[in-house]
Amino acid sequence: MAKLTKIYGMKKVLGNLKKADARIFRGIGQGMKIGGLYLQAKSQEIVPVDLGPLKASAFTRSVGTTKEPDVIVGYTANYAVFVHEDMSKAHGQAFNIKHRDEIASGAAPNRGDDQQAKFLERPSREERSQILAIIYKYAKL
Repeated sequence: MAKLTKIYGMKKVLGNLKKADARIFRGIGQGMKIGGLYLQAKSQEIVPVDLGPLKASAFTRSVGTTKEPDVIVGYTANYAVFVHEDMSKAHGQAFNIKHRDEIASGAAPNRGDDQQAKFLERPSREERSQILAIIYKYAKL
């Protein structure tokens, strides 16, 4: 006849696992929000700036639930998609023409050269490993 073994403390173990699970999901949500803010900052470094409303319309929002966190990074300016997708323009060219004397003298202005289309898509690809590292850092126990 087989002997039965009784295990004590299973309720406590399961309770601890649920607490750890909740901490991990909260950490993932926090990491995603901070990763989103990082992406937003990187995007704002290269967003085309004429008068500033496009750059100022950047946002990062947490949506979803604790167990299914999600973060949205974007721009609310009604022309943001058009500027983002317009590959035919040399963003920053008008600024460079206006300030060609400064550029020729070697005093390169702070804006113009790095402005470009795909200002959200490019940093999301290039900074992927850094964003994942941020999420991982916050998801740890």
